[in-house]
Amino acid sequence: MTELERKLAETLRAQAGEVTPNLDAAWVEQQRRQRRPRHRRSTVVIAPLAAALVLLTSVLLATLLNTAKAPTVTPAEELVLAKPEHLPMAELLLMSSPVALTEFAGQSDRWRGWAFSAERRREPGRPLFCVAALPADQPFDGAAAQSGMSPQCVPFAPADGKAVLAGYAGEPVGPLPPGKAVYLLSAPANQLRLYDAHGDLSQGQWVGRLANSYQVFLAGVTPGSPPVRADVS
Repeated sequence: MTELERKLAETLRAQAGEVTPNLDAAWVEQQRRQRRPRHRRSTVVIAPLAAALVLLTSVLLATLLNTAKAPTVTPAEELVLAKPEHLPMAELLLMSSPVALTEFAGQSDRWRGWAFSAERRREPGRPLFCVAALPADQPFDGAAAQSGMSPQCVPFAPADGKAVLAGYAGEPVGPLPPGKAVYLLSAPANQLRLYDAHGDLSQGQWVGRLANSYQVFLAGVTPGSPPVRADVS
């Protein structure tokens, strides 16, 4: 190797020693730059997903709150009434003037329902709320013909603190037809709202007064589903 070739080789080795550290540093910098965009891309993707999840959760909660069923308002009084009993008119002593209720058709005749208070002759002092059906074209007469199992009577206690003292729901052979019901109230009232077991509402209509103390309300009800609760105002 000539002197010139030797010097050239030494020069190249020296330059290679200077270049190699720079290449290593450049490689490290390149790796760092490649990692940084990847981190930013992850942030760009995850942040919108988190925001969307929060939004969907809020919408779901709002939907559940808006569609939640409102609590049912429970009427004030449960109707716990005595069962009606058929009593012949001859056994009854009327204690008030009767109140006309409604007319309805029987198998061959038309009838009118009446409500009245009475006592059983052999049980004085025990008040009864009675409903009878008599011929529609005649005034009330206890000796007249009766429709089916008429009259039907229910005992009641005037001082038991209840607003609704007694009631009778119509039936096929009774003194009121199915779909009608009559109730005796202990005090003056403007409205009687009745609810059956399904929560269906029926409005009572005032039809008269018995012995100047009790109010009589007639209502249209669902046949086979008599009211079980009442609200009086």
